[in-house]
Amino acid sequence: MARVFNRGELKVALLSVIASLGEGHGYAIMQELQQRVGSHWRPSPGAIYPALVALEEAGAVTSDERDGLRVYRLTDEGAAVLDAGEAAPAWRDISRRAGARPPRITLGRLLERFELGLPRRAGLTAEQAESIDAALTRTRNDITAILEQGAEHG
Repeated sequence: MARVFNRGELKVALLSVIASLGEGHGYAIMQELQQRVGSHWRPSPGAIYPALVALEEAGAVTSDERDGLRVYRLTDEGAAVLDAGEAAPAWRDISRRAGARPPRITLGRLLERFELGLPRRAGLTAEQAESIDAALTRTRNDITAILEQGAEHG
């Protein structure tokens, strides 16, 4: 199996996850890490917990036990590593190495989900129709901009 994290990336990714959670126990950290990397990869407790211990020994995180769970928090030293910016995790690269595939949701499926959430009312007022038309126009323009941005980066 291909390596997902290059040297040092896992520790920085863990710091990033802990910073976004505020604090978290190992399982919550692994869930968030998996969500960021992609659902085709599962973090191994055998890799994550030793990395958390190493981060704590280095002073980047601190932990305490609550309700039988070890809860981790970022220290000022850990925050400084993230603030340096040089060590920011490259989630796109990590996801690619993990074999993550783009989501299989098509634009049509997203629009179907949007439509299903709308109430099926007969008889809109002219003001309601204008407001809805304006909102849909803004949404269409936003979607077009998103797709154009993706084409530039893809």
